[in-house]
Amino acid sequence: MIKFNIYLKILFTLQMKNLYFLLLICLFSCSQVDRKILVNNHGRAQGSYYHIKYLSNNGLDYKSQIDSIFIEIDSSLSIYQKYSTISRLNERHDYLTDTLFNQVFKLAKKVFIESQGRFDCSIGTIVDAWGFYNDRIDIDSIIIDSIYIQKQLSFVGFDKIKLVNDSLIMPKGMKLDFNALAQGFTVDLIGQYLDSRGIHNYLIEVGGELIAKGMNINNISWRVGVEKPTNTVDVNRRYQYILDLDDKSLATSGNYRKFYKKNGVKYSHTINPINGFPVQNRLLSVTVIHDQCILADAYATAFMVMGVKETKKFLKINSEIEAYLVYTNNQDEWVTYITPNFKNRIVN
Repeated sequence: MIKFNIYLKILFTLQMKNLYFLLLICLFSCSQVDRKILVNNHGRAQGSYYHIKYLSNNGLDYKSQIDSIFIEIDSSLSIYQKYSTISRLNERHDYLTDTLFNQVFKLAKKVFIESQGRFDCSIGTIVDAWGFYNDRIDIDSIIIDSIYIQKQLSFVGFDKIKLVNDSLIMPKGMKLDFNALAQGFTVDLIGQYLDSRGIHNYLIEVGGELIAKGMNINNISWRVGVEKPTNTVDVNRRYQYILDLDDKSLATSGNYRKFYKKNGVKYSHTINPINGFPVQNRLLSVTVIHDQCILADAYATAFMVMGVKETKKFLKINSEIEAYLVYTNNQDEWVTYITPNFKNRIVN
């Protein structure tokens, strides 16, 4: 009986040691899983640069997967890739649309309707006529003639294009261009991918359009700066303002850098789809905050075309959209208009 008790005591001791050992392994494993490390990904894509920061378990890096997302988007939406879905459709090929194309098309149609045609992704022929598709614009070859531009306008009108299931019905001569949404859409897709991997603290920026979610490495909201609408960058006084961006997207549009001059006249890259000419209004830049980066991107472009007065009216009706406008008054002085929710985010 004594031997049996000794045996039970030894067995119990061994079991406790095993349990302690397993507990140590579990605690060590959990500490490894819960260890968040800041990962930085950056590179070139979509004719610009991207910078992505995220807190990842044990520093797991998703750069290769993110780069694959860029490739997938280019294969669908890039007008600079001949093999892309949009390029094949523009060339009148008998080609079916894809899921990414359909998503962007539907949101582009939404903003087209809401902006009463000021945002129009069928403006490709006009943009081409003004030479903005070329990296090196031959200014002397640009025809600035109202009759010629009026003729090109016959190939513009998003309401003329229909999407039926996976087929696009588009009149001959028209050309789609999703450049005004593509980078915002890319930001959204990368954010969705990181969410799917259990990453909920990140800052994604592609070509200036961005989304911030969760907290940074210091456990505070992400802070971002928006540049002043000037032709050159002043490193010491670069930002117009800095704001907290918590689970929101931001996009900025302006005419202060992408333009050319001919015969002393400045022509910006933002085209008014109503008259076919580069916009001529007092707006210097528009920054929009929205839940979806693709819509922030689209609204920012639409507001640049709409101008100050119409944009203010639109924002009062659509209070869920936050915006910061920079424009000039009659004395050519800078003036700002800020929606209340946007103003509350500004920290400096």
